[in-house]
Amino acid sequence: MTQIIIDPKAKPKNRLSQWLFNPFQFIAGFKALLIGLAIITIAGFVGSLSNTHFDGVLDTHTGQQAPLWFFLAEGLIDWLSLAVPLFIFALFISRSSLRIIDVFGTQALARWPALLTALAMYPPANQRITEYFMTQLTRTATETTISPVDVTTFIIAMIVTLLVIIWMIALMYRSYSVSCNVKGPKAVGTFIAALIIGEILSKVLIYIALYKSWLVIP
Repeated sequence: MTQIIIDPKAKPKNRLSQWLFNPFQFIAGFKALLIGLAIITIAGFVGSLSNTHFDGVLDTHTGQQAPLWFFLAEGLIDWLSLAVPLFIFALFISRSSLRIIDVFGTQALARWPALLTALAMYPPANQRITEYFMTQLTRTATETTISPVDVTTFIIAMIVTLLVIIWMIALMYRSYSVSCNVKGPKAVGTFIAALIIGEILSKVLIYIALYKSWLVIP
C-alpha cells in the first residue's frame, strides 16, 4: 500500500476534507478493518430498529421486518461482494505488492457513511410513508395516515441517502486507488466493473443466503 505523508501544517479545512473523502491516508490495514466492521455492525443494528435494509452494495430499502442477524449479515455481504472483485482486479492491474488486509480493511471503512443513512431512516415517519405506499400499491382496505411532516422527513431521508451513496462510491474508489496503488483509466474501468459485479453478487447472495434461510426458520 502506498504510504502518504500528511503535512502537519495543512490547513484545518484541508485536513477535514482528507478525513471525509480520503481517510485511508490516516487509517489502513487491521485498524481500518476493525473500525469499518464496527461501523457496519452499528449501521445494521440502527437499521434493524427501523427495518432499514442495506440489501445491496449501494442499495437501501425500508419496510420489511427481519431478525437482527439478518440486518448484520446484509452489511457483511455488501462489503465482501465489492472487496473481493476489487482485490481480484487489482492482482491484474497493480504493479505494487498487495496486502489483502489493506484492500478489505479500507473497503470496510469506506462504508461508514451508511451509518448516516441508517440514522436518517430511523424516524417513524419513514415507516409510515412506506406503509402508505404499500397500501396504495396493494389497495388494501386499511390505509396509513400521513402528515406533511412525515412527507418532509421522508424527502430529507431520501436526499441524505442519495448523497451518502455518492459519498460512498467516492470513498470506495479512493480506497481501491490508495490500497492497491492504481490510478488512471484501468483503475476507473475495473472499479466500475467491480461495482456492477458487486451489486449483482450482493443481491444474489442476500436472496440465497439470507432470505431463503430466514423463510425456512420457524
